[in-house]
Amino acid sequence: MADSQTSDSNAAHDPGTTVPRPSSRAQAFRETLFELIRLDGVRGGLIVTPDGLVITSELPPRFPVEALAALAATLGRELELGATRLDRGAFRTALFSADDGTVFVGGSPVGYVTLAADRNVNVEVVRAALGRAVDRLRGTWRTAGAA
Repeated sequence: MADSQTSDSNAAHDPGTTVPRPSSRAQAFRETLFELIRLDGVRGGLIVTPDGLVITSELPPRFPVEALAALAATLGRELELGATRLDRGAFRTALFSADDGTVFVGGSPVGYVTLAADRNVNVEVVRAALGRAVDRLRGTWRTAGAA
């Protein structure tokens, strides 16, 4: 990706030399979400804070962003509380299925990654990708926090 690299001070001596530019958290969140919404059967998604503030979203125009953000935050908090009550540790991913679609929720240090998908989506593929995305966000959060 051309915009993910920038020339360093040695580039004047060697025009072909580039070094990776440190990516911002916001860019990492957008890229992570974009990869998820490209999966077959996924209609869109968003990343929200635990209190429902939208960090980033990629949803079709007819989807009510604020309502889905509130739902994601509510489901995420309930899943966390339920896992704690049951002494199961932190929840990683969950899915909710209905006649008109499926909603996936993944917990991360930032908040919740939520995906809206078709009813017949390949659950295992999306769940595995969501798990990897949550791990990536966890790493992004730690790396950026240490800088």
